[in-house]
Amino acid sequence: MKTTALCKLAGLAAAALALVACGSTGGATTNVDASCTPAHQISTVKKGVLTVALTNTPPYSFEKDKKLDGIDGAIVSDLAKTDCLAVEFAPYTYVTAIPAVKNQRADVAIGGFYRTAERAKQVTLSEPTYLDEMTVISKDGASTVDAFTGKKIGTVDGYLWVDALTKLPGVETRVYPDSASLANDLKSGRLDIGIDGYGAASVSTKGTDFKLAVLREDPRIPATSNPSQTAVLIDPTNSALAAALNGLIGDLRSNGELVKILESNGLPASAATVGAARLI
Repeated sequence: MKTTALCKLAGLAAAALALVACGSTGGATTNVDASCTPAHQISTVKKGVLTVALTNTPPYSFEKDKKLDGIDGAIVSDLAKTDCLAVEFAPYTYVTAIPAVKNQRADVAIGGFYRTAERAKQVTLSEPTYLDEMTVISKDGASTVDAFTGKKIGTVDGYLWVDALTKLPGVETRVYPDSASLANDLKSGRLDIGIDGYGAASVSTKGTDFKLAVLREDPRIPATSNPSQTAVLIDPTNSALAAALNGLIGDLRSNGELVKILESNGLPASAATVGAARLI
């Protein structure tokens, strides 16, 4: 999900799980009723099937019981159901999922991908799905920049807010290669506060007594004003698929189903309020 100036491709960095772009089919996860009438007329890489490049990055997308799960998994599964498509998926890394979609080996890629200008040059980005909000991990529920003063805080390399955090006066900031390393130092007491994306934080602190809070907007940390938007990556040659997916995302947002999907996967309802589409 994250990005650097060189558009570093990561999500829950610790959740890359050493997956490779094997390109093998993970299996059909839905059976299509013969009487089903598709809501749209769209073609796919494989007729009658929505082929998904899956990055295993809970809670955004992952495999559970041989089916797609997570936020993005729910969204594309809804699309497949609406358009009478079976679903097949295979595991990919963040780096390899993009060329899979670009070269029509997969119809879509999922995993909380940030909407970046570099990605937009290679594939079609869906309309913004949800925000990856800057989140404070602490024992006392801290939610302001002032709470960092005099504390040892840690964050993960690649996020948009790293430079701003390291420049805060009176704050010792450590930058970690991944969410797991950050969580380990929090749990061991070597840090007072952690800063991560909400989804990453909800996974890395599961089962602990740490509290999560979205950092309040503060001009000292520009990322609090414009959190990164996520998107599903779409085959750049398939405008009909993009239109159908964007319509579904709009419907899920307006009817409240997107909030339910987010909250069931550990993200706050506020993540559904994305604002105008933007690239980073």
